[in-house]
Amino acid sequence: MHRFFPIPILILLAACAETVDPQETTTTADAAPVDLAFCKGEPFADTVGQPVSAIQADLPERSRVLGPNDIATQDYRIDRLNVFVNGAGVIQRLTCG
Repeated sequence: MHRFFPIPILILLAACAETVDPQETTTTADAAPVDLAFCKGEPFADTVGQPVSAIQADLPERSRVLGPNDIATQDYRIDRLNVFVNGAGVIQRLTCG
């Protein structure tokens, strides 16, 4: 019985661990620029900081809007435009894949 005692304590401590939000990561200055031509995203490059509702009807057929808590498949599709938005629906970044 005593050998299982630390397990609930470890579970509680693990629940309190700090996690890093992938939306909060920043890119470095030497990072390669994003080429949005592959996924027809060039016309939307200047929409970062604007509400996604302003452009949603005009997005290419193979595009997806991803919020901070949305689940997305990890398959890479060069022709898919990914529009990342914050909780308020404001565009944070655009990527192909």
